[in-house]
Formats: sequence, C-alpha cells, structure tokens
Amino acid sequence: MTRIFGFFLLSFIYMGCGANDEAINKTIKKDSSKISPPITEYGFVLDSFQVKRDTVKANWTMSHMFTSYGISQFDINVAAERAADSLVGLRYVKEGTPFVILSKLGDTSQNAEYIIYPQNIVDFVVFDFRDSVSVEKRSKPNEVNEKMISGEIIKNSNLTLALDQQLKDVNMTEEMAEYMSGVFAWAIDFFRLYPGDEFKVIYNEKSVEGMPYAIGGISSVWFKHQGREFYAFKYALDVEGKQIGFFNEEGKEMRRPFLMAPVKYSRISSGFSGRRFHPIQKRWKAHLGTDYAAPKGTPIVSTADGTVIAASYNSGNGNYVKVKHNETYSTQYLHMTGFAKGIRKGVYVEQGQTIGYVGSTGLATGPHVCYRFWKNGKQINHRAEKFPSSIPMVDSLLPSYIEFIQPIRERMDAMPITPYIEEDTP
Repeated sequence: MTRIFGFFLLSFIYMGCGANDEAINKTIKKDSSKISPPITEYGFVLDSFQVKRDTVKANWTMSHMFTSYGISQFDINVAAERAADSLVGLRYVKEGTPFVILSKLGDTSQNAEYIIYPQNIVDFVVFDFRDSVSVEKRSKPNEVNEKMISGEIIKNSNLTLALDQQLKDVNMTEEMAEYMSGVFAWAIDFFRLYPGDEFKVIYNEKSVEGMPYAIGGISSVWFKHQGREFYAFKYALDVEGKQIGFFNEEGKEMRRPFLMAPVKYSRISSGFSGRRFHPIQKRWKAHLGTDYAAPKGTPIVSTADGTVIAASYNSGNGNYVKVKHNETYSTQYLHMTGFAKGIRKGVYVEQGQTIGYVGSTGLATGPHVCYRFWKNGKQINHRAEKFPSSIPMVDSLLPSYIEFIQPIRERMDAMPITPYIEEDTP
C-alpha cells in the first residue's frame, strides 16, 4: 500500500512540475516577445547613450551648437577647423538642420560624447569629443535599383511637370530633365515640346533607408517628338568601359555638331524674329537671336568646339562672347554677368564648356542669354537649321550592339505610357 501511495505521489509531483514548467516557458516566451530590438541611428545604438535632439537656429555657428553640451571653446575651435577640412567640407551649419547629441549613460551633466550633424539625406558628420577631438564624414548605406518611368506632354504642360508626377521629388525631377535633355541635346529642342510628345526611361534610382533621393544615371531613353521616335541606348565601346556613349537604334552616336541651346533646361523668353517690339528701345526692330531666360549666374556653355574671337563689352550686348567654330558657323552669347575663368580672345573652347554666366548687362530687362548664330556670315535661326547626322559606330561593333539593345528595346516598346493627370485648381 505504501509503495502504491508513493507511486501516485511521485506521479503527482512529476505532473505538477511538468505543468509548472510549461507555464514558466509560456511566460518566458511571452516576456521575450516584448523585448524590442536595439534602436540604431547613424550607426550608433541609441540605447547605449542618453539621447538629445536639437535644431540649428538662425545665425548659429558651431559654437552655438556645442557650448550647451559641455564642449570647451578650445575643443570647439579644433572641431570647426577639422570640419572645414576638404575631406569633411563643413564650413558652416544650416538653419533648420536637426542634429543629435549622444551623452554617456548616467552622466547627469549630459556632456556630449558625440554630436551628429546631417549634411544631406546620405552624408553626415560625426564629432567625437570623448578623449581628443575627431571629426569624420560618414555616409548611410544606399541602394541602387533599376526603375522605369514613362509620361506624356499635354497642352500647357512640359517635361518637368510630366516628370514631377512620376518621381515625386524636385531634385530627382531636375536631375532626370537634365539627363534626358543632355542625351537628346543634339536632336530634340526641349524648349519647344508639343502636346502628344511622349517618353520612356530606364534609369538607376538611388535610395537610402527606403527613400529615393537621386538619379544614378539613365541607361535607355525613348522619346516621341512631333510623331517622330528617338531611341538612345548607353553602350561601352571598349571592355574597360572607358569609352561610353549614347547611340540610337542604328548605332549612330547621339552627339551632333551643335547643342540645341547654350543653357541647360530653361525657357525661351523671345524667339528669332524679323520684327519685334524692343522692350527698352520702345521701337520695332529685328531680333536676330533667341533669348533663353534663366536665373542670374546660370552657366552658359559653348554649343560647339571653336575659338573665342571676342570676349568683350558694349552698351547693347553687355558682356558677350563670340566663338568661331569653322569657316561656316559662328555663335555669340550676350548679356553675361561675367566670363568664365580663362575665357578671352584666342582661347579654344570645347562643346559644353562653360564660357560665362547668365546676367542682364547691356540692353536687357532681366537675366537671360541672347544666343546668336551665324552661317556663312549671315545671322540665322539656329532652331530651324538642319545639322549633319552623327557618325555610326564601326562595323565590327554593330552586330554585338544590335544584339545588346534588342531585349532593352522590347522592354521599352512594351512599356505603357503613363497618362498625365491634370490637377484640380481651387
């Protein structure tokens, strides 16, 4: 009887312990599920510090940023000097920029061990005040992913507005517009797009922490302009990838003798005309050039290779540069605020090289560049001139190029056009 009682007692104890263990395990699992992963920001585990956040106020310097957090004036001077170094490139702090202060746990004085100042969405500066002062520029890890977009031009819209609906970021829109106008700078007049024009682009998108912030270059573009289709594919002519250009579907390079405009994507404020009312002289006269309105200081580039035959000033043209390209063509750029470094008579310039900056010197009502174009000594409308076609790549490379672009072209042809959505105006 005693043995039987002992058996049941042991069984009870065993079962009770088992039940209790199960309950304990459940409790442990339940508690462990509440443990949050450590919070990391700028590469620092924030749980290991006292964290404060502040924002740069108007007229602040680094002294204003640092003095509230136990940094001596000597260390502030050292930090400012090292931040201005070319490797860091931080000479001043910008109003409205949030920054982070990390102090040692348990330090009631909350003196800063680190101060982190973001320069942009990717780059940030770490000030380390622990033992001696050190300043280091760091970057958040970023991703590069291939993307595709398309769009259309409708009445009263333009390329920027169409891109805005796709990219949702002002900086990326400007980048994409520059890339596209750069590829087709010799073929399409982006100052004169038409309703019904369409585009498709394959490009690389840079993002950090899941947020897109920049265009990492474009690889292929299709543009339909006034019913005519233009293709451009990025292609390396050598194994090392040192000779890279854009070519059309036939293997012809997109580069042409002249750029379509002397300033990057802007707007035409006055076209070439045999009769125009002059806004300053208040009389009708010919306007034998094309005015491109742009903010003061915008770089003006030579539209083709050539030699500077004048870099001077007069009361009508203001500061101007004239370039002779060959025996047939010459160009002139008026109303500059100033010349680019080294630009003077007799200097050779290359296509796309900056020769001056937009201004309003001479007879001008606002900042713009008046672009004039001569052919055989006669001023003509450059936008109506038909320039020679580009040169095709060598025959030996053409088969591999055609094979390379075939699947890319099929992808682009299959991509539907994203319609432009007009926003309701209140």
